[in-house]
Amino acid sequence: MKKLFFASVAVAAGLLMVSCDKEPALNVATFEDVTVGNGGTNATFTAEQDGIHGWTSGEFAFTTGSAYSGTYFYNFIVSAQQENTYADFADQYHSAAGGAAEGNQFAVCFQDLFSEGAALEIKLTEPKTVPGCYLCNNAYAVASMENGDTYAKKFGNGDWFLLTITGYNTVKENEKVEYKETGKVEFYLADFRDGKSEIVKDWQYCDLSALGQVSKVSFTLTSSDNGDYGMNTPAYFCLDQFGAKK
Repeated sequence: MKKLFFASVAVAAGLLMVSCDKEPALNVATFEDVTVGNGGTNATFTAEQDGIHGWTSGEFAFTTGSAYSGTYFYNFIVSAQQENTYADFADQYHSAAGGAAEGNQFAVCFQDLFSEGAALEIKLTEPKTVPGCYLCNNAYAVASMENGDTYAKKFGNGDWFLLTITGYNTVKENEKVEYKETGKVEFYLADFRDGKSEIVKDWQYCDLSALGQVSKVSFTLTSSDNGDYGMNTPAYFCLDQFGAKK
């Protein structure tokens, strides 16, 4: 009986150690918990509300920027629009897949390099490992890459559209808390190199576990098509289920 008792205690202790070492499950950003207006987005700010607006989905913190008297929006915009077409700027909140990866809502991410507070950054309240997320092109970016437009070229041999995802964790140096990079993950939204002609038009899972424990994740878009004022390709992509496992 003693042997059985001690074995039971040892097993229980082992389970306790495993339980303590394991990170708690993340509360995934599904974007279903964000209120959208009659236009199908959360970009409902008035002229008096120009500036940066913070909000959360799951356990993650996001921002939406509003400018020009509530007619221009940047960073993360939650969309419930289900179409996958692009005819004019009113369609900028469509995913190339038409709707979300799961559920009814997703985030349209617009990289603005010039407006105050512009930053495609997601923050956590405490450092955790983010397993991954689902990514898709925005319908506006796809239309531009497939056909060209006033500002951007039609994609051809050698062109590419790249999303770089960078993780950061907080460190204390010289009595000051700063962000230190933990790693990068690259995801090609379009790739016409080496004989390929690929444009992502469906939701694809992107593994972010290589970033390790992070307290902030940033997103940067780059393209082979650039001009005097920077990137010509529309600086949009779509995001869903941030923090999800595949």
